[in-house]
Amino acid sequence: MRHRVYVLASIVLLTISVTILAAGHGRAVMGYFQHHGDGPPDHFSPEMIDHIATMLNLTDAQKSQTKTIWEAGEAATKPLRQKADDLHKQLEAATANGQFDETQVRALASQLGQLMSETIVEHERAKSKIYSILTPEQRAKADEMIKMHSEHFGHSKSH
Repeated sequence: MRHRVYVLASIVLLTISVTILAAGHGRAVMGYFQHHGDGPPDHFSPEMIDHIATMLNLTDAQKSQTKTIWEAGEAATKPLRQKADDLHKQLEAATANGQFDETQVRALASQLGQLMSETIVEHERAKSKIYSILTPEQRAKADEMIKMHSEHFGHSKSH
């Protein structure tokens, strides 16, 4: 149950993170929220995961399946996250001290956009797999939790 909730919580976190990045605020906004405790944490505590699993009333089998899905998703997105970190460093270096080479910035931004796209696909794939093992009641509750979380952080989700 703990791991399944962790997967759901991670999906919610990714959705919010992608929304912030897509809005053009990127790392500065996420860093600010994480530092000040006003936004989504970068990792969910075991207690939070247990709480979400309890709220969804996951069975042991669902917890196990969710753990497997989460681990596969983490493995699939780890190289994407590493590459994104490298590209962000390159972008910071390319624009340090007021430098601006539009061609270089656009190339890096394009690569970051592609990585974001691939990450979104992986997370939506995991979300779909998780939803497939939830009961209709659990799905409704998960949707409600995601909606409330999104509204709390000023994002709307039209699902």
